[in-house]
Amino acid sequence: MTGAGFGLLTLGLLTQGGVSRSLPIDDPGWELAGKVERVEHLGARAFRIGTGLAVWRDLALGDGTIEFDADLNGLRSFVYLNFRSVSDEEHEEIYLRPHKSGLPDAVQYAPVYRGESAWQLYHGPGFTAAPPLPTGGWIHVRLVLAGSRAALFLGTTPEPAMVIPRMARPPAAGFIALRGLVPRGSPAPEAAYFANVVVRPGVVPVDFARFPVREVEPAGAIARWELSRPFPFDTGVVDRLPAAIVGGPWQVVPAERSSLVVLGRYLARPEGSRRSAVLARLRIRAAGDQVRALDLGFSDDATVFLNGRPIFSARASYSFDDPRRDGVIGLDQATVYLPLRAGENELIVAVADVFGGWGLMGRWRDGSGPETRP
Repeated sequence: MTGAGFGLLTLGLLTQGGVSRSLPIDDPGWELAGKVERVEHLGARAFRIGTGLAVWRDLALGDGTIEFDADLNGLRSFVYLNFRSVSDEEHEEIYLRPHKSGLPDAVQYAPVYRGESAWQLYHGPGFTAAPPLPTGGWIHVRLVLAGSRAALFLGTTPEPAMVIPRMARPPAAGFIALRGLVPRGSPAPEAAYFANVVVRPGVVPVDFARFPVREVEPAGAIARWELSRPFPFDTGVVDRLPAAIVGGPWQVVPAERSSLVVLGRYLARPEGSRRSAVLARLRIRAAGDQVRALDLGFSDDATVFLNGRPIFSARASYSFDDPRRDGVIGLDQATVYLPLRAGENELIVAVADVFGGWGLMGRWRDGSGPETRP
């Protein structure tokens, strides 16, 4: 879309009662970091962003609309909009994967906690989508926010490319950033060009009632866990319980309706540690000796201990190649058969993670389980 075409679109929106605020590319209010240039591109002033970002801090946008134009190159890169940023480390994000145009994860939503995106924990309908991502010209990107819900529009298509039924972070007003990432080994000369940035606080031109929320809690979902303090764990899987960690302290945390616990929401990685681990504990009372099936999801690596003994271990970390693994979490990752003894049992899951979202989820396979307490 040309600059003139975008101006007509903006005028049309204004006549609907919206209040627009243009954020010109050359405005000194933009804070630039990394590989960011101001250039003339396809008839518009634009940011050319590689691995870097442009931040506009003078904004407190909660509900409303954010829009911009992007020119994508189709090569392996990641094209971000950070929004509702309460700090550089705490915000929401939506991003495009131009090299995955039309594939199930061409577009992704994720919350960011402590500077770490939880993209491996949020995927599937409502969190990822498969729109085509054209290259070689401007594509219009529009994000509409209303409470905990959002709708992403691409191009001139009247229907949203993705509707997010419930964003993970509590609704909060914040600033925005345009960001790019060109991963190591990619031939992409830049992540994307960005132009024609407009925000419209309070303007929500989407009837979200058309997109009812359908959240189903898995039968037998484990509603809460006890978490230990985190500890550094550089390689492999945890094969023994560290006595100093088991000794406490412990904190009780709730799971989301999907049974997901976003560990990074509650825990900071130990300073200087690239890979961290935590223990998640359940105390189980069984009426008699029995074997119960527990479906388990984890990111990235997990070891299950029952009454102090390791009985299961698995790795599900992201790997771009050799072997190829997406590293996404799900209750289909593992089923662990627990040989419970009559009376009290202690289940501990040690979860180690590097990046992409540190998480745990669990449910009893038969839809109900023995009495548990965190």
